[in-house]
Amino acid sequence: MLELIKVKYDQDVKKQLEKRFIAFDVETTGLNPKEERIIELGAVLFENGQAVQKFNTLVNAEVEVSEFISNLTHITNEMLENQPREEKAYEMFQEFMKEALEGKVIVCAHNAKFDMSFLRETFYRLDLDGKICYVDTLQLSRKYIHGPYNYKQGTIAHYLHIKNENAHRAYDDAYVCGQILNYILKGSN
Repeated sequence: MLELIKVKYDQDVKKQLEKRFIAFDVETTGLNPKEERIIELGAVLFENGQAVQKFNTLVNAEVEVSEFISNLTHITNEMLENQPREEKAYEMFQEFMKEALEGKVIVCAHNAKFDMSFLRETFYRLDLDGKICYVDTLQLSRKYIHGPYNYKQGTIAHYLHIKNENAHRAYDDAYVCGQILNYILKGSN
């Protein structure tokens, strides 16, 4: 079972995040975590504002990827054929996320409820355990970034002049999420 704890963004949490955090993103076959599957996991470890380590894998969840999802993510059924199946992919993911899954490193995601719901469902299905403390850059952006016409990750990235060459790919979106959090950390009190 995966325990998810949304942490309150205060001065203590800010200090932790300034030292170290993991930005996280998933790509999925759809919107319903009970029926759809994660097909890509991406995570980036940031230390002192710098990306220092990354994790990225496609996941062969043994389900069909629709044409709509392929067009959005550029992930095709053919690309997934020879990729690690869920058990192996999550074994690698757990290794990268070890301290985060022990609640020792805070995780950030943009619209975290979406990513975390898929992760929780997958952990439940695969009988995996962990505890993740997280912040949501969507909510933090709404509070600390003023001016964009909406708060989608791509809009915020454009507004802050953060380039994302591969939007809707897990690693790239995780990296951008981390950059957004770095911006918020520098500007919030």
